[in-house]
Amino acid sequence: MQLSHNNLLYLPDAQQQYQINTLPDANTTLWSQADNFQFGLPMSDVPYWLSFTLPTLKPFEHWLLELNNPFIDHVSVWFLEKEGLLDHYQTGDTQPFYTRPLPYETFLFPLPEYEHQLRIVMRISSEGTLQLPINLWPESRFLVFNGEHSILMGLFFGVLFAMGLSNLFFFIISRQPVFLLYAGYVFSFALLLGTMQGLGYKYIWSDSPWMQSHSVAIWANATVFYAIIFTSILLDVKNVSQRLHKVLNVLAILFAISLLVSLFIPKVWFLTPFLYSLCAISIFIYGVGIWCWYKKVHLARFYTLAWTPLLVSCLIACLDHLNIIALNISSHYLLMLGVILETFLLALMLALSVNHQRQQLFRAQKKALRKERDMRAVQDEVLAQQNNAQEELEYSVQERTLELEIALRELSEINRELEEKNTLDALTGIRNRRYFDKKYLAEVRRSRRERTELVVAMIDIDHFKRVNDEHGHLVGDDCIKFVAERLKKSLKRPSDDVCRYGGEEFAVIMPSTDLTGARDLLEQLRAEIQNNPVYSAGVAIDLTVSIGVASATMDPQQSEDTLIGFADQLLYQAKNNGRNCIIAKHLDNTAPT
Repeated sequence: MQLSHNNLLYLPDAQQQYQINTLPDANTTLWSQADNFQFGLPMSDVPYWLSFTLPTLKPFEHWLLELNNPFIDHVSVWFLEKEGLLDHYQTGDTQPFYTRPLPYETFLFPLPEYEHQLRIVMRISSEGTLQLPINLWPESRFLVFNGEHSILMGLFFGVLFAMGLSNLFFFIISRQPVFLLYAGYVFSFALLLGTMQGLGYKYIWSDSPWMQSHSVAIWANATVFYAIIFTSILLDVKNVSQRLHKVLNVLAILFAISLLVSLFIPKVWFLTPFLYSLCAISIFIYGVGIWCWYKKVHLARFYTLAWTPLLVSCLIACLDHLNIIALNISSHYLLMLGVILETFLLALMLALSVNHQRQQLFRAQKKALRKERDMRAVQDEVLAQQNNAQEELEYSVQERTLELEIALRELSEINRELEEKNTLDALTGIRNRRYFDKKYLAEVRRSRRERTELVVAMIDIDHFKRVNDEHGHLVGDDCIKFVAERLKKSLKRPSDDVCRYGGEEFAVIMPSTDLTGARDLLEQLRAEIQNNPVYSAGVAIDLTVSIGVASATMDPQQSEDTLIGFADQLLYQAKNNGRNCIIAKHLDNTAPT
């Protein structure tokens, strides 16, 4: 609904001296009359009071008042009738999104029911731009508009994110940094425009007013940073002008620093200088494209044409936010049009760039093939001259080859023997930790592949340090060899392996074995060690062992270390339960068996 501009008054409150009940009368000269309901106020942190009245609206219809600027820090609205206050709302983008009366990107306020005339008073303040498009909507018409607007925004941002993702995939495939930079540029610009439309605060950082306050600066700086580096690489500025290349690098660093600085300073200090610098850098990048075009750089012409719609829309949007010019439509939509045109044109240009590189590669390959044919002709001539000498040398070469083959076979046998020795523990003669790690990894993968159960047991000699301290290390070594020998004898299947895991600790791996069978076997081993003392250096040493047994059918999502880690936990449970016992569990079961 079109509101009468003669009805809108505004009052600056630089001293913050007014309250709703102390406002001066609307007829006083303290109030100023606005030109229309799409006007803008100077960029400052001074609060403003707005006042206007509504006549009786169409009955049986719900109405909505829209303040179409998602970046106003503080908004208070009072709905007044002669009898007094009808309703009051207080919100703003310095408060969480859920404080808004209606969950919409901009500020929507439902009008209360009234009989004759409704006076609406607003108090607004913001560190950024104070553009104030005020609209009055019938609810039914707004729902239609919102549906169409949501479809348009979905299509627009869907195209941008699809473009960014496709270039990200192109980078993963080709490893060309220009695709990664363009993806970063598109994603940053999409997030910037989403923030300007109020979508970021609604859907992404709804509970973070701090992020809402700094998001424009973050994404705008990131967009310019990516645009500068992308331009430098795409147009090969380094080979055109070293000085210009250094200037672009310095500008990129400055905007990266600007991004960091914007996190810590108020928006009112940052926004105006940044908008002016954004105008300047847009014109500068456009000038770089023209300069490279003049230098006959491939793709510079297409780049300049692609940058043109964005440059125009970006300059108009900056001037609109600086209140230098006034538009009848939101500058956001003009900027979106420029972005979508530039994105498609740059995507086309990237495709042309890849095609140009492929053609250059094809020409280089063709040239290389010609050189190869020439070299082959020379080689054939040389080979023809060498044929006679080749026949004379052939016999001696065969002899040398035979000698080398014999030496290689001998070396292979020696290597196999060394590899076998490297997998044996020097003290016990059983397999060592190195062999176990390889065997364990292979069996985990086989369990995943064949969906078979795998059992791993961790065995530790109880109170082994006391044996070493009381009887010496030689007796300790005999104890370790005794346990290793019992373990080796207890395993009957060729696929089962026992290894010395470290110190007095052993590891047993049993593929295709259920938990119950493994536990029974290891329980027999535990009892045998308990009932048979070790005789060494004239003394009998009573030994016991603690055992943690874990089984699982390994899942592809599980880490390889999951099962061995679980078995190690069960071993320490056995230690904590008094030692000389077995704790056996399935990886997916918490109850011991």
